[in-house]
Amino acid sequence: MDGFHFSLFTCQEVQTALSLIKATTAPGHEQFPGFVLKKLAEALATNITTIYNSTFVHNLVPKSWKMADIRAIYKQKGTKSDPNNYRPISVLPILGRTLEKLAAAQLYNYCELNAIIPPQQFGFRRHSSCEMALLLATDSWLDALDKGCYVGALLIDLSKAFDTVPHLHLLSELMDIGCSTDVIAWFRNYLTDRFQRVITHDDITEWLPVSRGFPQGSGLSPLMFNIYVRKLPQKCISDIFQFADDTTLAAADPSLEVVTSKLIASFNATKHFCQSHGLIINPAKTQLIIFKAASKRIPDDFHLILDNCTITPQTTVKLLGITLDQHLTFRSQIDNVVSKCHGLLGTLARATPYLPIQLLKLTYTALIRSHLEYCSSLYSSVAKTHLRKLDIIQKKAARIIYQVPSDTHAEPLLTLLDLDPLSSRREEHFLKLIKSFISGKCHPAMNSFVNLQPDKSLEIQSTRTSLGRRRPGVVGAFLYNHRHDISSDTEDS
Repeated sequence: MDGFHFSLFTCQEVQTALSLIKATTAPGHEQFPGFVLKKLAEALATNITTIYNSTFVHNLVPKSWKMADIRAIYKQKGTKSDPNNYRPISVLPILGRTLEKLAAAQLYNYCELNAIIPPQQFGFRRHSSCEMALLLATDSWLDALDKGCYVGALLIDLSKAFDTVPHLHLLSELMDIGCSTDVIAWFRNYLTDRFQRVITHDDITEWLPVSRGFPQGSGLSPLMFNIYVRKLPQKCISDIFQFADDTTLAAADPSLEVVTSKLIASFNATKHFCQSHGLIINPAKTQLIIFKAASKRIPDDFHLILDNCTITPQTTVKLLGITLDQHLTFRSQIDNVVSKCHGLLGTLARATPYLPIQLLKLTYTALIRSHLEYCSSLYSSVAKTHLRKLDIIQKKAARIIYQVPSDTHAEPLLTLLDLDPLSSRREEHFLKLIKSFISGKCHPAMNSFVNLQPDKSLEIQSTRTSLGRRRPGVVGAFLYNHRHDISSDTEDS
């Protein structure tokens, strides 16, 4: 593995980065507006390129670019009066953020070329998403259920993961992946002499030094965190799925006792890794769910003891924005989505007297349909009785937009609005994902999600039960082959 060195930026690279700045982006404490940098990108690029490159030549980052305004963003869960339910977002100066993005792009390419970030990590990667992580996880879990196993999943909560990383340990990890001494010197300067202040409404605190962690809102922080925790999967004996600091351990076996022992061993290994890396697990917030076939039973007193905390299995858990039930039917997920969308339909109804139809349609697609279609490929094998609940939301929206009675036939309205059926959109979306898996333009773990055969069809993996036939990989292969056959028939005729 060749060592990593920063390359000097070209003027065109910097000009492109400046032109991509959002005009409305928060400027940070320097109060230099983004729209000025964006509009004058061509004129400023030469001088800013010189400044950026000098930071690599001298391994010095301007102190002003290391000073962050902290704004608290509500996490949309828990009481708003509890400070722990807010995420501290660091608003850095725009020129500093742009430098970080350019530097991160070079380091990211090096990590990808040398496979430094493990395939278990889905967060902060190109051609990756929460949906891919959930597809791979649910596919493997349904496969285990099809083989008669219990599947236990531990959703581990890391407390303030980005804020607790020791800088010296991070520099050691950067050295371990092959960063040159100049790069280490640059990162050492980047991490030292950092300051932050908290802004709430009209109140502003004094500047205080930051001795650990890295700012949430920086272009470098996500990649640095992935590098920092890259060795965690090696320590676990069970499967592990990571999305940034969201970590899920999963173990499968026909014996519930074996599942228990594997989960406890993997949790202890994860805890040891976190302790050695200055990260903190909150066992009280760690969740457990046992996926199983409907015919299998779990003892009423079943539980795990993790770090002196008793963890009892739940019937549903929320993972990456999706509610998973113990039979993986997605019924609870759809019910939650429908409940949220009903509230949004009320907002749409209140807007109808004031907005034209096309703006109302845009409001529906942006605020409501986006919820109906979040990770929609997971619904590929969901029972039609559950999916109809989603269709009802779209029909109600069409009636609201046209301000017609609730018993009006909705299909003509959907045609007038040019709103395709949700089922068609789900199918097209899933096919697009499958094609990306085949082409390799996806997260590396998804390359083996489906297997392309010599006749250009996908292999249909054998299954024993209805649970196995619901695997996303199996459903996706059937869907792709059906489209492939139709395309072939069309070409032949």
